[in-house]
Amino acid sequence: MQRVIEKSLEKWASGKAPKPLLIRGARQVGKSWSVRQLGNMLFPGKYVEINFEKMPNLHQVFKEDFDVQRIVQELELLMNVSIEKGSTLLFFDEIQECPEAIIALRYFYEDMPGLHVVAAGSLLEFALSTISFPVGRIEQIAMHPFTFVEFLRATGKEKIANLLELQPVEQSEMVTQIISKSLEAYFIVGGMPACINEYLETNNFTKVQVVQENLLLSYQQDFNKYRPFVNVDCLSDVLQNVVQKIGQQIIYTKLSDRFTMPTIKKAFEALTKARLLHKVTNVSVAGLPLAASGKQFKSIFLDIGLFTKFSRLNIMEELEKKALSSMFNGALAEQFVGQEIMAKNNELNYWARTEKSSTAEVDYVIVQEGKIIPIEVKAAVSGSLRSLHLLLQSNAHIKSALVISNARLGKIDNLHFIPLGHTGQFVSVRDPENLFYKR
Repeated sequence: MQRVIEKSLEKWASGKAPKPLLIRGARQVGKSWSVRQLGNMLFPGKYVEINFEKMPNLHQVFKEDFDVQRIVQELELLMNVSIEKGSTLLFFDEIQECPEAIIALRYFYEDMPGLHVVAAGSLLEFALSTISFPVGRIEQIAMHPFTFVEFLRATGKEKIANLLELQPVEQSEMVTQIISKSLEAYFIVGGMPACINEYLETNNFTKVQVVQENLLLSYQQDFNKYRPFVNVDCLSDVLQNVVQKIGQQIIYTKLSDRFTMPTIKKAFEALTKARLLHKVTNVSVAGLPLAASGKQFKSIFLDIGLFTKFSRLNIMEELEKKALSSMFNGALAEQFVGQEIMAKNNELNYWARTEKSSTAEVDYVIVQEGKIIPIEVKAAVSGSLRSLHLLLQSNAHIKSALVISNARLGKIDNLHFIPLGHTGQFVSVRDPENLFYKR
């Protein structure tokens, strides 16, 4: 399956003296697979993978000191391989199991420039919070579940995927239906590689849900690894309540009635470190940089398919009603748009008035080319845009906004109306004011 991140990995590998690369992302999003693809393509026969979870005997190599020459020599002897600058790709997988190896990354850059070193791991953020992280001496890249366009390519819809990466134009009714049908499948299957594989092999949503159930169970079994950072019982409360409130403003005390606010906050932060949840920050839009505003926040889940499963949504019934994206007052649509923003910009914000009794709220706010762009997400074709108009009227420096829904592509005054399936085109780094619309 082709991933967008592969181009970034190839660009990194082609550098003359690349810094060690750390890939961050939730478990099971495809980090290891993508690195192996890079090894097979650009380092045939010279790819060395060390999994610190499966090879605990190798931890000791990094505990003695950070002499890179010694480390490489011992790895060569213990694994019976050759590790050479310029021709070998050395991959440290599950590196969180050996914190000393994380620290050692900086010394690979300083003492053995030219050796291609990649590291990845699950629950990596917990390890990073307990060690001196070598900022400036390594490169970092975030990996997310498959985007909608990546899902289209993986499921053989290359032409539609290409279409959604071109300058946007208004599509015929037939093309629009094809995109909508694929989007419905993506809402159910999601972007986790194992789920997409099952869908490709069986074309059966029920079997996909079995895979999703196992993934969700494995994530919850990981909760024991969060100790001593957080109360495990509180983690379960917070995860369950956040998933029920996707698309809604929340405060920590509403996420459990069994624990104190500091305990709940730690649990939420732990789930964001594990990248199961992503916090959407309430920001002021008075100017740049965007600044946090108020104590409320929102959240999205790791993946829309897992969210659909975890929410116990009756998929087949909603598909028959053709109302999948309107479930939970548009929570699915908002989850989808949030995922697409995360994959492009890695930052999630929204706007809401913080005055008492105020209900004004705009779903997302992004920054493109130095401009603040509000985004309103509507599950249905029509709907009130009162909050969006209020934001624009109160902030003359904001010149345009996006309305993402099942409506047709178009523009009215300073509002750009975007079909849901085209979201990825508009949340990448571009200026919506200069978009071309073909009538």
